[in-house]
Amino acid sequence: MGINIGKVEIIMHSSNKPLVLVADDSSSARKLIAGHLATLDCRVVEAEDGKEAVKKFKKELPDLVLMDANMPMVDGYRACQEIKKTPEGKLTPVIMVTANDSPESVDQAFDAGAQEYLTKPVHWPILQHRVRLVIEGKRARDALSEQHARMDSIFNTAADAIIVIDQQGIIESLNRAARVMFGYDKGALYGKNISCLMPEPYHSAHDGYLKQYKKTGNKHIIGVGREADGQRKDGTTFPMELAVSEVRLPGRTLYTGIIRDITERKEAQRLISYQANYDALTDLPNRALFMKKLNAAVDRPIEDDNGFSLIFIDLDRFKWVNDNLGHPAGDTLLQDSSARIKACLDDSDVVARLGGDEFTAIVHHAKTTDQAIKVANKILDALNEAFPLEGKEVYISGSLGISLYPEDASDVEALLKAADEAMYCSKRAGRNGYHLHTGESEMREKKYE
Repeated sequence: MGINIGKVEIIMHSSNKPLVLVADDSSSARKLIAGHLATLDCRVVEAEDGKEAVKKFKKELPDLVLMDANMPMVDGYRACQEIKKTPEGKLTPVIMVTANDSPESVDQAFDAGAQEYLTKPVHWPILQHRVRLVIEGKRARDALSEQHARMDSIFNTAADAIIVIDQQGIIESLNRAARVMFGYDKGALYGKNISCLMPEPYHSAHDGYLKQYKKTGNKHIIGVGREADGQRKDGTTFPMELAVSEVRLPGRTLYTGIIRDITERKEAQRLISYQANYDALTDLPNRALFMKKLNAAVDRPIEDDNGFSLIFIDLDRFKWVNDNLGHPAGDTLLQDSSARIKACLDDSDVVARLGGDEFTAIVHHAKTTDQAIKVANKILDALNEAFPLEGKEVYISGSLGISLYPEDASDVEALLKAADEAMYCSKRAGRNGYHLHTGESEMREKKYE
């Protein structure tokens, strides 16, 4: 099969097809993946567990590894680590494929050396796309370091953006993927400084990097993979992964940059971080993030202006709404209640949903008993207003417990216990009121029976 690229013709034989190692303890899963890889013109070698995967990797030296995480004998994480210890494995991409999508599993995969992470059930177009990107990117990197005579053909088949600059940072060549990535027409970037593709502070610092490297030989970016921001022609920016290599030619030096748009990866990381720290229903911090912020507040040096109030809030009548109006109405009540509570606080304060109908607030601007009571009354006023649910005006209330730092307690556990006990005092006293850890309380008349 021949492919014409300009005046260059590349002849592709079966031996040139990329080799993919598929490691999975399920025979049917391996066959299914192999079938999809065949559409990408790949050869496949299979392994049924992690131990066999390491053995076959050393024997076959594949271009790419698709590794199941959970396998007998040796799991995918350990197998990936063993592969990455070999000279060939350091440069071979590994895509981890697993049914476990927890943040811990993601971290474990990347810590083991995986370049990508896909969850089961596999979305086949995404798998094919990722495999194509990894393989073509690897081909481009290998070919650039070995045969500059094939630069044009590599440029036109690589999925990653490739840009070559001289010692002054002037762009000498780039591939189609680079033009598409940065939004420029063919020929528009030739002769321009590479810094035109960078927002600040990278724009101003780039020429300095090259001058410093030529003067001292200290490698700030040469030979070191890193993340940076790219800037498109329209001024918008995006996160990118950048690897720069140096090519010494007779009389001059060129620098080749291979760039990958990692917007999807960053968005996935952001989503994982959000799910780990925020409540999806109310968009408030969850218990885990609340505890981090509370510990940070307590860990600060105690100063005269460093106190704060901790307010526990339990919604009264939430169960009645769920039982009588349905769970969708209950969800709406939680969302509206959280918005009302948040509106009673300053931007520096923190309100979190602990779970169910329980909320808590770190109120930095309420450092005294009087200030805490004022905030508690604002929250009670807000919760006492009618909630429109299922075409009806529904009334609820709140039972609040208040403790002050450092007056009531100087450590997190004691502070939480004080506020929690105070909240239950409000519950026992009849609801729709607040109770301080010191014993002071105020109860209101409820607008419901």
